[in-house]
Amino acid sequence: MQGIEILIVYFTIYSFIGWLCEVIYCSVLSKKLVNRGFLAGPVCPVYGFGALSILWLLSPVSYSIPIIFLSSMMITSIVEYITGWLLETFFGTRWWDYSDRKFNLEGRICLKNSVYFGIMGVLLIKVIHPGIKYLVSNIPYLYLDILCICIAVGFIIDCIFTLNTLMKLNERLRKLYDFTEELRRNTDIKEWFNEQEFLKSFDKLKTILDEGKAGINQKIELGKQSITTKLEEGKSSIHNKIEDSKKELYKKLRDKFEELTNKKGSGFRLIKAFPGMRSVKYNVQLGHLREALKEIKDRVKSK
Repeated sequence: MQGIEILIVYFTIYSFIGWLCEVIYCSVLSKKLVNRGFLAGPVCPVYGFGALSILWLLSPVSYSIPIIFLSSMMITSIVEYITGWLLETFFGTRWWDYSDRKFNLEGRICLKNSVYFGIMGVLLIKVIHPGIKYLVSNIPYLYLDILCICIAVGFIIDCIFTLNTLMKLNERLRKLYDFTEELRRNTDIKEWFNEQEFLKSFDKLKTILDEGKAGINQKIELGKQSITTKLEEGKSSIHNKIEDSKKELYKKLRDKFEELTNKKGSGFRLIKAFPGMRSVKYNVQLGHLREALKEIKDRVKSK
């Protein structure tokens, strides 16, 4: 039992170190603090799994730095690929995408990151883990038990919170998808925004009256002018009504869109943490949320 508790502590420590490396790396690239991580807490479990896999599988060859480097590249790449596939399969979202990098495999892993992980594997076995092992081995059994219980409870709460956030985000994207699809399919809305065909009949009637033959007496001419005036007034009145209807419809559509992209909803932390995140089915709608987040930031900066 003691061995399981030690593994839990190792897993948590390396998940935290991985999270810290991600935060520093992404914050330097973005020139701002980025709270990186799938979970809400300061941990990246994929690093914990990767570190434990390296320590377990490579302990027999820990004497050879080249073997550690190449094996770490392979092990961490497999872990990252499987993690990306699982997240995409179960949540319908690709959290990172290396498709724009050279020597990538389906955008889930790439050679550049694998090389970094290989270097980290060498540092882990030769430098980091001996110190971590010494510290953990000196924790009293009672404290170790309490620590593991706290870690387990924290992970469970964080997982429940994150899964709830993901479900709400997917529901939000689905509603936004339905909204945009309804706009695309609804031809009536297009007609509201295009009054040319609707008013064409009035222009035709006016043209017919303008083409009256010469010799029409004064009464017909006066009647023509009267009808033309009424047609112009009717056209102007209908134009104004259509404009009012357009404004009212646009306001309703805008209000609905803002409701669906309001920051009070779920998912913005994940969108900020993974700027390259793509939704398999709702990627366009995810782009809307990303734009809404950008507008919110711009308004805050302008104040």
